[in-house]
Amino acid sequence: MSSSFIKVQANQATISASQNLLDFEVPDYVQGIDMEKSFVNITYTIDTTETTPALKGVHNFITMFNGIGANRSNGLFNSCLVRNVVLTADKAGQLESIQRADLINQVKQQFTKNIGDIQGELHESILNLPFEKNYGMNSSRNLITEGTMGVSTDVARYERQGVMRVNLKDVLGLGSSTLNLSQLGSLRLHMEANLNKFTLKEVPCWNGTDIKGGHAEYWIDNTGLGIGDANPTVLTMGTASTDDTTFMTKKNCPFHVGMKVNFILESTGNTNTTVDAVIKTMTWTPTAATAGPPIDAAGGVVSLTMSNPILDGIVAGAAIDFITMYPIYAATSALDFVKAELVVKTVASPPVAAGLRYRTFETSQDFAPASTTFNRSYEVAGNAVASMVCFDTATGGGEFSSSSEPNVESYQLFVDNVGQTDRKVNIRVAEPYSKHPLHGIMMEKTLEMMGLPYKNNLDTLPKQIDGNATLNDSEIIPESEIFTAEAANRVLVLPVMYESTGARKILNVDLTKNADGENLRLAIFHQVERTITY
Repeated sequence: MSSSFIKVQANQATISASQNLLDFEVPDYVQGIDMEKSFVNITYTIDTTETTPALKGVHNFITMFNGIGANRSNGLFNSCLVRNVVLTADKAGQLESIQRADLINQVKQQFTKNIGDIQGELHESILNLPFEKNYGMNSSRNLITEGTMGVSTDVARYERQGVMRVNLKDVLGLGSSTLNLSQLGSLRLHMEANLNKFTLKEVPCWNGTDIKGGHAEYWIDNTGLGIGDANPTVLTMGTASTDDTTFMTKKNCPFHVGMKVNFILESTGNTNTTVDAVIKTMTWTPTAATAGPPIDAAGGVVSLTMSNPILDGIVAGAAIDFITMYPIYAATSALDFVKAELVVKTVASPPVAAGLRYRTFETSQDFAPASTTFNRSYEVAGNAVASMVCFDTATGGGEFSSSSEPNVESYQLFVDNVGQTDRKVNIRVAEPYSKHPLHGIMMEKTLEMMGLPYKNNLDTLPKQIDGNATLNDSEIIPESEIFTAEAANRVLVLPVMYESTGARKILNVDLTKNADGENLRLAIFHQVERTITY
């Protein structure tokens, strides 16, 4: 089968945080679509203003997910961008309609992707997880840590359009299928996107006194300046006295060409004041390993040439022992969504079949006031395969949701008055946040029935930043702590399996909570099997 990629522009000429409906139409002359290789690209820019407009810098950001974790510290998968999704075909009618697709698809990937999968997909992820004491660049930036801007201080060359990518396989039950449009007719994809739920955080973190990105010594030039020395334009970083200050690799470097910076002078009696500057040139010099003790590994130091002298004149009043550089944040920053397009992998000769059999989700939503107990029943369709009982954590329209309920201490699920387990399943909501082994067993069996692998039992959302402090005072977290369990990043999902009888069923959910907590909002996702005959 020959194939190619085509781009289908959204019907909406303008998209924004408030104009978040996306519609795509794929004509039937395309013949076939490989849904697994097709995706939606949402293009954006990050617009900034400066505290000192005469000198513009290039700023790096991580994207924070409102409502997720302490101080928005935790992250979600790209599928969270799609809140609701509907797929229809001219000849077959509505194929899928998933309400709260953001929640069920986040949960589904939470358990079917291991840590290696998550780390390996960061190149196309909204997540920006720390790596070796540093953050990667936002996709709307082209940051370099070696080279020069040349004569100009124009930083526009380091800013570009970024892309948020949503794979159809992550949001649709038919997302792994090859569809024959000669049989189905033209397709229409409708999405309600979560474009209003992000906060931008500039990195590296600087609290006004201390650098929180990388080693603090990375930002120090300890060469020193004497009284009467010329106003410097060049600083050399990675030479401080501690043994971990040399850059092991260039990717350890927390600053970049085009960064706007200022300086702190470590000296008593010096009368100079500092001046904002932009890093114009970065030049690396290798360093050799030393036997020690302590042992210093081979690495490098970096010389920074600034756009202008960093002091208001020659060194006066007293010598300068060393100089600490720090970033100047943008005065304002905002996401500006440019366009949305569906990238379709076409198939010239798609398979011809008598119909389609696939699985999708139906959604039941419920609300209950705060209480230490919860017991309710729900009618489930006869074609249901399994259900995921999730908890809607969003408290406002500008927040994302994960499935978390910190006050649940036990649960038991019944189908037609028959218990899924022969006892209540205990959930520990305090450290070490343990669950009864029955929970893992039932989760594995349910996912297997849903046709999904059980690859992750950590039940924790990945952590982008230290959420227990104010954002600018957040220490960059080591890689080993990205998936550390905490009260704010726990995920709780209750699995249910059904016998294939074809008859409608009654699902009873029985919860015990250790405290009244907050109001309870449930979103129950029923995986159903559908058949379409041509």
